[in-house]
Amino acid sequence: MKKRWILPLLAALLTLTAGCSAPKVPVPNSADHVDLSPEEDVVLSGTVLREETAWDYRITTYTVTGEHCASNDPRRVLTRHSYQLPSMEVLPAAEEKAVPPEAEEAAREFNAYFEQVLREETAWFDEMALSADEDYRTVGHQADSLWQDREFHYSDEAVLDFWGNEHVVSVTTTRKSYAGGAHPTVWRSCATFDVSTGKQVLLAEMARDVSTLQETVTRELLRQAAERQRATAAEERLIYYEDYQETLQAWMERAVCFDDQGMTVIFGVYDLAPYAAGEQVFRIPYELLAPCLNAYGKTVLELH
Repeated sequence: MKKRWILPLLAALLTLTAGCSAPKVPVPNSADHVDLSPEEDVVLSGTVLREETAWDYRITTYTVTGEHCASNDPRRVLTRHSYQLPSMEVLPAAEEKAVPPEAEEAAREFNAYFEQVLREETAWFDEMALSADEDYRTVGHQADSLWQDREFHYSDEAVLDFWGNEHVVSVTTTRKSYAGGAHPTVWRSCATFDVSTGKQVLLAEMARDVSTLQETVTRELLRQAAERQRATAAEERLIYYEDYQETLQAWMERAVCFDDQGMTVIFGVYDLAPYAAGEQVFRIPYELLAPCLNAYGKTVLELH
Protein backbone atom coordinates (compact mmCIF):
# COMPACT_ATOMS: atom_id res chain seq x y z
CA MET A 1 0.00 0.00 0.00
CA LYS A 2 1.36 3.39 -1.00
CA LYS A 3 2.65 5.57 1.85
CA ARG A 4 3.22 9.23 1.05
CA TRP A 5 2.50 12.24 3.25
CA ILE A 6 2.61 15.79 1.92
CA LEU A 7 3.36 17.67 5.14
CA PRO A 8 4.28 21.04 3.59
CA LEU A 9 0.77 21.33 2.20
CA LEU A 10 -0.68 20.58 5.61
CA ALA A 11 1.52 23.25 7.13
CA ALA A 12 0.39 25.72 4.48
CA LEU A 13 -3.22 25.08 5.39
CA LEU A 14 -2.58 25.69 9.06
CA THR A 15 -0.92 29.04 8.38
CA LEU A 16 -3.21 30.45 5.72
CA THR A 17 -4.04 33.56 7.69
CA ALA A 18 -1.89 35.15 10.33
CA GLY A 19 -3.71 36.21 13.48
CA CYS A 20 -6.85 34.14 12.91
CA SER A 21 -8.10 30.94 14.47
CA ALA A 22 -7.07 28.35 11.88
CA PRO A 23 -8.25 24.85 12.73
CA LYS A 24 -5.79 22.01 12.89
CA VAL A 25 -6.84 19.60 10.18
CA PRO A 26 -5.69 16.11 11.17
CA VAL A 27 -3.96 14.00 8.55
CA PRO A 28 -6.41 11.20 7.70
CA ASN A 29 -5.54 7.85 9.21
CA SER A 30 -4.94 6.17 5.88
CA ALA A 31 -1.74 5.48 4.02
CA ASP A 32 -3.48 6.26 0.73
CA HIS A 33 -4.48 9.85 1.46
CA VAL A 34 -1.49 11.53 -0.07
CA ASP A 35 -2.38 15.19 -0.51
CA LEU A 36 -4.09 17.84 1.59
CA SER A 37 -4.28 21.13 -0.26
CA PRO A 38 -5.92 24.45 0.73
CA GLU A 39 -7.89 26.47 -1.78
CA GLU A 40 -7.51 30.24 -1.69
CA ASP A 41 -11.12 31.12 -2.55
CA VAL A 42 -13.23 32.28 0.39
CA VAL A 43 -16.66 30.80 -0.15
CA LEU A 44 -18.46 32.65 2.65
CA SER A 45 -17.59 35.41 5.09
CA GLY A 46 -19.40 37.71 7.46
CA THR A 47 -19.67 39.27 10.89
CA VAL A 48 -21.31 37.60 13.87
CA LEU A 49 -23.13 39.79 16.40
CA ARG A 50 -23.81 37.88 19.62
CA GLU A 51 -25.13 39.90 22.54
CA GLU A 52 -22.30 42.35 23.35
CA THR A 53 -19.59 40.57 21.39
CA ALA A 54 -18.74 40.50 17.69
CA TRP A 55 -16.29 38.76 15.40
CA ASP A 56 -15.65 38.08 11.74
CA TYR A 57 -15.59 34.65 10.20
CA ARG A 58 -14.69 33.20 6.86
CA ILE A 59 -15.18 29.77 5.38
CA THR A 60 -12.67 28.35 2.94
CA THR A 61 -12.30 24.82 1.63
CA TYR A 62 -9.59 22.22 1.58
CA THR A 63 -9.39 19.05 -0.49
CA VAL A 64 -7.99 15.67 0.46
CA THR A 65 -6.98 13.61 -2.57
CA GLY A 66 -5.10 10.42 -3.19
CA GLU A 67 -4.97 7.02 -4.77
CA HIS A 68 -4.49 3.38 -3.88
CA CYS A 69 -2.30 1.03 -5.91
CA ALA A 70 -2.46 -2.73 -6.18
CA SER A 71 -0.60 -4.62 -3.46
CA ASN A 72 0.98 -6.84 -6.12
CA ASP A 73 1.60 -4.04 -8.65
CA PRO A 74 2.58 -0.66 -7.11
CA ARG A 75 2.31 1.07 -10.48
CA ARG A 76 -1.30 -0.01 -11.07
CA VAL A 77 -3.77 2.55 -9.68
CA LEU A 78 -6.95 0.85 -8.45
CA THR A 79 -8.79 3.67 -6.70
CA ARG A 80 -8.73 7.46 -6.63
CA HIS A 81 -10.50 9.85 -4.30
CA SER A 82 -11.07 13.57 -3.82
CA TYR A 83 -12.90 14.99 -0.79
CA GLN A 84 -13.66 18.70 -0.51
CA LEU A 85 -14.45 20.00 2.98
CA PRO A 86 -14.98 23.43 4.56
CA SER A 87 -12.99 25.14 7.26
CA MET A 88 -14.14 28.05 9.44
CA GLU A 89 -11.69 30.68 10.61
CA VAL A 90 -12.52 33.53 13.01
CA LEU A 91 -10.93 36.97 13.25
CA PRO A 92 -11.43 40.11 15.33
CA ALA A 93 -14.26 42.30 14.09
CA ALA A 94 -13.60 45.89 13.06
CA GLU A 95 -12.28 47.95 15.98
CA GLU A 96 -11.94 44.80 18.11
CA LYS A 97 -8.50 43.74 19.31
CA ALA A 98 -9.11 40.05 19.92
CA VAL A 99 -11.35 37.15 19.04
CA PRO A 100 -13.74 36.33 21.90
CA PRO A 101 -13.83 32.80 23.37
CA GLU A 102 -17.29 32.27 21.90
CA ALA A 103 -15.86 32.70 18.42
CA GLU A 104 -13.09 30.18 19.05
CA GLU A 105 -15.66 27.69 20.28
CA ALA A 106 -17.89 28.26 17.24
CA ALA A 107 -14.98 27.53 14.89
CA ARG A 108 -14.09 24.39 16.85
CA GLU A 109 -17.68 23.11 16.70
CA PHE A 110 -18.02 23.71 12.96
CA ASN A 111 -14.64 22.21 12.08
CA ALA A 112 -15.09 19.22 14.39
CA TYR A 113 -18.26 18.28 12.48
CA PHE A 114 -16.40 18.11 9.18
CA GLU A 115 -13.35 16.43 10.67
CA GLN A 116 -15.72 13.61 11.60
CA VAL A 117 -17.12 13.65 8.05
CA LEU A 118 -13.57 13.31 6.74
CA ARG A 119 -12.91 10.35 9.03
CA GLU A 120 -16.05 8.66 7.71
CA GLU A 121 -15.12 9.39 4.10
CA THR A 122 -11.60 8.02 4.51
CA ALA A 123 -12.92 4.91 6.25
CA TRP A 124 -15.25 4.30 3.32
CA PHE A 125 -12.43 4.85 0.85
CA ASP A 126 -10.24 2.38 2.71
CA GLU A 127 -13.01 -0.24 2.42
CA MET A 128 -13.26 0.51 -1.29
CA ALA A 129 -9.48 0.15 -1.66
CA LEU A 130 -9.53 -3.26 0.02
CA SER A 131 -12.39 -4.39 -2.21
CA ALA A 132 -10.64 -3.17 -5.35
CA ASP A 133 -7.41 -4.89 -4.35
CA GLU A 134 -9.22 -8.18 -3.76
CA ASP A 135 -11.15 -7.86 -7.03
CA TYR A 136 -7.99 -7.03 -8.99
CA ARG A 137 -6.06 -9.98 -7.57
CA THR A 138 -8.97 -12.37 -8.09
CA VAL A 139 -10.27 -11.51 -11.57
CA GLY A 140 -7.96 -8.79 -12.90
CA HIS A 141 -6.06 -11.29 -15.04
CA GLN A 142 -9.19 -12.52 -16.85
CA ALA A 143 -9.61 -11.42 -20.46
CA ASP A 144 -13.13 -10.07 -19.92
CA SER A 145 -12.29 -8.18 -16.73
CA LEU A 146 -12.68 -4.41 -16.63
CA TRP A 147 -9.26 -4.33 -14.99
CA GLN A 148 -7.72 -5.23 -18.35
CA ASP A 149 -8.19 -1.56 -19.21
CA ARG A 150 -5.22 0.11 -17.52
CA GLU A 151 -7.22 3.31 -17.07
CA PHE A 152 -10.06 1.60 -15.23
CA HIS A 153 -10.26 2.33 -11.51
CA TYR A 154 -12.73 2.82 -8.68
CA SER A 155 -13.37 6.42 -7.63
CA ASP A 156 -14.92 8.33 -4.76
CA GLU A 157 -15.38 12.09 -4.52
CA ALA A 158 -17.24 14.79 -2.61
CA VAL A 159 -17.78 18.42 -3.66
CA LEU A 160 -19.53 21.25 -1.83
CA ASP A 161 -22.09 23.98 -2.43
CA PHE A 162 -22.87 26.74 0.05
CA TRP A 163 -25.66 29.13 0.97
CA GLY A 164 -25.67 31.49 3.90
CA ASN A 165 -27.08 34.62 5.50
CA GLU A 166 -26.08 36.57 8.62
CA HIS A 167 -27.13 33.73 10.90
CA VAL A 168 -26.62 30.35 9.23
CA VAL A 169 -24.67 28.57 6.54
CA SER A 170 -26.11 25.59 4.68
CA VAL A 171 -23.56 23.14 3.26
CA THR A 172 -24.61 20.67 0.56
CA THR A 173 -22.26 17.80 -0.21
CA THR A 174 -22.57 15.94 -3.51
CA ARG A 175 -20.95 12.53 -3.41
CA LYS A 176 -20.13 10.36 -6.40
CA SER A 177 -18.82 6.84 -5.95
CA TYR A 178 -17.96 4.28 -8.61
CA ALA A 179 -16.94 0.69 -7.94
CA GLY A 180 -17.69 -0.98 -11.24
CA GLY A 181 -21.12 -1.62 -12.69
CA ALA A 182 -23.20 0.31 -15.19
CA HIS A 183 -23.01 3.71 -13.54
CA PRO A 184 -21.70 5.55 -10.47
CA THR A 185 -23.78 6.17 -7.36
CA VAL A 186 -24.54 9.85 -6.77
CA TRP A 187 -26.25 11.33 -3.71
CA ARG A 188 -26.42 14.57 -1.76
CA SER A 189 -26.47 15.42 1.93
CA CYS A 190 -27.07 18.76 3.62
CA ALA A 191 -26.26 20.30 6.98
CA THR A 192 -27.09 23.80 8.26
CA PHE A 193 -25.04 25.56 10.94
CA ASP A 194 -25.59 28.52 13.25
CA VAL A 195 -22.51 30.68 12.61
CA SER A 196 -22.67 32.16 16.13
CA THR A 197 -22.20 28.74 17.75
CA GLY A 198 -20.82 26.59 14.93
CA LYS A 199 -23.37 23.92 15.82
CA GLN A 200 -25.65 22.14 13.39
CA VAL A 201 -29.18 23.51 13.35
CA LEU A 202 -31.76 20.72 13.43
CA LEU A 203 -35.26 21.11 12.04
CA ALA A 204 -36.73 20.24 15.41
CA GLU A 205 -34.97 23.28 16.91
CA MET A 206 -36.64 25.58 14.38
CA ALA A 207 -40.16 24.17 14.57
CA ARG A 208 -43.05 25.44 16.68
CA ASP A 209 -44.27 21.86 16.71
CA VAL A 210 -42.39 19.08 14.94
CA SER A 211 -45.55 17.11 14.13
CA THR A 212 -47.17 20.12 12.49
CA LEU A 213 -44.03 20.82 10.46
CA GLN A 214 -43.78 17.20 9.39
CA GLU A 215 -47.44 17.03 8.34
CA THR A 216 -47.40 20.38 6.51
CA VAL A 217 -44.35 19.53 4.44
CA THR A 218 -45.60 15.99 3.77
CA ARG A 219 -48.87 17.34 2.33
CA GLU A 220 -46.92 19.61 0.01
CA LEU A 221 -44.61 16.81 -1.08
CA LEU A 222 -47.59 14.56 -1.84
CA ARG A 223 -49.23 17.36 -3.81
CA GLN A 224 -46.11 18.01 -5.90
CA ALA A 225 -45.51 14.29 -6.46
CA ALA A 226 -49.08 13.71 -7.63
CA GLU A 227 -48.76 16.67 -9.98
CA ARG A 228 -45.60 15.19 -11.48
CA GLN A 229 -47.27 11.81 -11.84
CA ARG A 230 -50.19 13.33 -13.76
CA ALA A 231 -47.91 15.42 -15.96
CA THR A 232 -45.80 12.45 -17.02
CA ALA A 233 -48.32 9.59 -16.99
CA ALA A 234 -49.10 9.90 -20.68
CA GLU A 235 -45.39 9.59 -21.51
CA GLU A 236 -44.95 6.65 -19.13
CA ARG A 237 -41.98 8.15 -17.37
CA LEU A 238 -41.22 9.32 -13.82
CA ILE A 239 -43.47 6.61 -12.45
CA TYR A 240 -42.94 6.42 -8.72
CA TYR A 241 -42.78 3.18 -6.80
CA GLU A 242 -46.05 1.94 -5.28
CA ASP A 243 -44.93 2.87 -1.76
CA TYR A 244 -43.70 6.36 -2.69
CA GLN A 245 -46.20 8.05 -0.37
CA GLU A 246 -44.71 6.27 2.63
CA THR A 247 -41.23 7.32 1.52
CA LEU A 248 -42.32 10.95 1.20
CA GLN A 249 -43.59 10.88 4.78
CA ALA A 250 -40.02 10.14 5.91
CA TRP A 251 -38.72 13.35 4.32
CA MET A 252 -37.01 14.54 7.53
CA GLU A 253 -34.57 11.64 7.13
CA ARG A 254 -33.49 12.93 3.70
CA ALA A 255 -31.25 15.80 2.65
CA VAL A 256 -32.83 19.11 3.68
CA CYS A 257 -31.18 22.42 2.84
CA PHE A 258 -32.07 26.10 2.60
CA ASP A 259 -31.54 29.06 0.29
CA ASP A 260 -33.07 32.48 -0.41
CA GLN A 261 -36.33 31.05 -1.77
CA GLY A 262 -37.12 28.28 0.70
CA MET A 263 -36.33 24.78 1.88
CA THR A 264 -35.30 21.98 -0.47
CA VAL A 265 -35.93 18.29 0.24
CA ILE A 266 -33.82 15.89 -1.83
CA PHE A 267 -34.70 12.23 -2.31
CA GLY A 268 -31.84 10.22 -3.72
CA VAL A 269 -31.73 7.96 -6.74
CA TYR A 270 -33.88 4.85 -6.14
CA ASP A 271 -35.71 6.43 -3.18
CA LEU A 272 -38.89 7.15 -5.11
CA ALA A 273 -38.30 5.92 -8.65
CA PRO A 274 -35.89 3.93 -10.85
CA TYR A 275 -32.37 5.17 -11.58
CA ALA A 276 -33.35 6.78 -14.88
CA ALA A 277 -35.61 9.24 -13.04
CA GLY A 278 -32.64 10.58 -11.07
CA GLU A 279 -32.90 12.22 -7.68
CA GLN A 280 -36.21 13.88 -6.86
CA VAL A 281 -36.00 17.45 -5.61
CA PHE A 282 -38.91 19.26 -3.95
CA ARG A 283 -39.01 22.97 -3.19
CA ILE A 284 -40.93 24.17 -0.12
CA PRO A 285 -41.46 27.97 -0.25
CA TYR A 286 -40.97 30.00 2.91
CA GLU A 287 -44.58 31.18 2.68
CA LEU A 288 -45.65 27.62 3.47
CA LEU A 289 -42.84 26.91 5.92
CA ALA A 290 -42.89 30.10 8.01
CA PRO A 291 -46.10 29.37 10.01
CA CYS A 292 -44.50 26.12 11.21
CA LEU A 293 -41.38 27.82 12.58
CA ASN A 294 -40.67 29.18 16.04
CA ALA A 295 -38.97 32.51 16.76
CA TYR A 296 -35.50 30.99 16.48
CA GLY A 297 -36.28 29.36 13.13
CA LYS A 298 -37.67 32.58 11.70
CA THR A 299 -34.68 34.55 12.99
CA VAL A 300 -31.96 32.33 11.54
CA LEU A 301 -33.77 32.09 8.18
CA GLU A 302 -34.47 35.85 8.28
CA LEU A 303 -38.23 35.47 7.86
CA HIS A 304 -39.31 38.22 10.24
